[in-house]
Amino acid sequence: MADVNALFSRAEAQFRAGAHAAARADLLQLLPMVGEHVAVLHLLALSEARLGQRQAAEAAFRRALNAAPRDAQINNNFANLLKNVGDSEGALAHYTAALAANPALHAARLNRAGLLVQQGRAAEALPDIDALRRVSPDDPGLRLTGGAAMLALGQLDAAAADFDAVLAQRPEDAKALQGRARVSAQAGDDALALRLYRKAFSVSPTDPEVMLGLAEALEAMGEDSGLPLLAAAVEAHPGWLAGQDALARMRSEAGELADFDAGYRRARTKMPDDAPLASGHVACLMRAERYADAIITLDQWVARAGRSPEADRFEAMLASEVGDLQRADAAFGRVGDDPALAPAHARHLLRKRDPMAAAALLEPLALADLGAVNHWAYLAIAWRMLDGPRHEWLALQPGLVGTQAIEIDLAALAEVLRGLHRSRAHPVGQSLRGGTQTRTRLFGRDIPILKEVEKGIRRGIEGHQRGMPGVDARHPLLRFRDAPLEFSGSWSVRLADGGFHVAHVHPEGVLSSAFYVVVPEARGTEGWLEVGAPPPELGLGLPPLHLIEPRPGQLALFPSTMFHGTRPFASGERMTIAFDARA
Repeated sequence: MADVNALFSRAEAQFRAGAHAAARADLLQLLPMVGEHVAVLHLLALSEARLGQRQAAEAAFRRALNAAPRDAQINNNFANLLKNVGDSEGALAHYTAALAANPALHAARLNRAGLLVQQGRAAEALPDIDALRRVSPDDPGLRLTGGAAMLALGQLDAAAADFDAVLAQRPEDAKALQGRARVSAQAGDDALALRLYRKAFSVSPTDPEVMLGLAEALEAMGEDSGLPLLAAAVEAHPGWLAGQDALARMRSEAGELADFDAGYRRARTKMPDDAPLASGHVACLMRAERYADAIITLDQWVARAGRSPEADRFEAMLASEVGDLQRADAAFGRVGDDPALAPAHARHLLRKRDPMAAAALLEPLALADLGAVNHWAYLAIAWRMLDGPRHEWLALQPGLVGTQAIEIDLAALAEVLRGLHRSRAHPVGQSLRGGTQTRTRLFGRDIPILKEVEKGIRRGIEGHQRGMPGVDARHPLLRFRDAPLEFSGSWSVRLADGGFHVAHVHPEGVLSSAFYVVVPEARGTEGWLEVGAPPPELGLGLPPLHLIEPRPGQLALFPSTMFHGTRPFASGERMTIAFDARA
């Protein structure tokens, strides 16, 4: 009979040497001798994970945790596996279990913080990051995670300090270079961002995220080499969805509207049975409002792979958008009660002129989440069609919509903004037509005229708040009547002859805006801002609740829950600054 201790020691040595298959063989031989031994099961789980055997690894981890449910290291390693296979909530639960068992296990705390940042929950990661800073303030892994969190929260100086600290220790760290480049891009220093991305690329030339950052940095500097660089990377990695989406956006903004999704189409000829790729292609076409093309692509996917809940959700939305209301009804019926699809379902019900059903669907969801902008936007339409006092309370109270005058050197501001508009066409998925939109945030850049206009706009927001009705804790905007508001996004739009905005809302804000820098010559109501009109494609025929004439130096403000768009203008230039504000 083999010596148990010797066999386990050999398995450990093989694992450390990277001979994971040999380690697994020894551990499988060992298990019948020792039973559900925690250390053996744990090492077996790690070996299976290194070999890419996800199901076997998960089974071994669960057996190990069944024997030792409070083992901090096993919980942490199992969480790592779950994170890598996309089970974020499961991973968070096991990181938390690891910390409950051993609060001093810094790896679990750092891993949990990093996952929260990846999920877009940076504020929730701050307690873990702060706790780790007190213990290991100079740890490079902590500074990378802290920098990513600060960047996500818009604290650019703090993010730069974290990434710079890593680079002081490890000048060739690709993640730190990439993070610092993103800070520079957000701050408007496109030249520095490009230099940093080039250095990151020299260190890690096969990292897709670095290639994407470099391509976008080249684009931001007005260089044409970014698009072919990204196209080559996507060609080499056809299943890379983030790259495919970025390539589609870049092609769209370069004016290649007919072929903006060419990367997806080529990839799907190579990988016709890849469900995530097909799903990504359909979603990309939907963002571009190419609904007829999207439903053809969806039907091709379903013909190969059969129905699925995801395909049913796409079918419900797309069938409604192309006017096949019976098909949409059937698909929504198959989907059932899906809160995430509620705004799309309500949109469909409104298109069918059934506001009562739309209101019944949305009311409990909107009242439970005052920040659910899309829910409130469609609920406002339903309440308006039902002609009740609830719509007056939500959208018609005096002071919700208004204008403020901002004193600024408009000519100097216009010159700076024109220099930031470097694309040639509107981006996929945005509301403008016949113009361009700046990409990274406008406010926070180290440009004096932008700092000045930001201060003026902040004063304008405060003036608007003072003119609003009193605080109402039940209202999606008035609950913040007396609260300080911060920018959740800021950008500039430049429209040319025939340009306009389609009706849309801003899900990231509570108060939305348009600050007019340049306006075309007035011809009736051409170019005017419409607030409160439902999207015309719903066919409801309801007029706007407010019409605002664009005037240079004027700031228009309105609840983010109100649909808004602009009327086309025949010729000239219309340039604005827009932002969302939230508490």
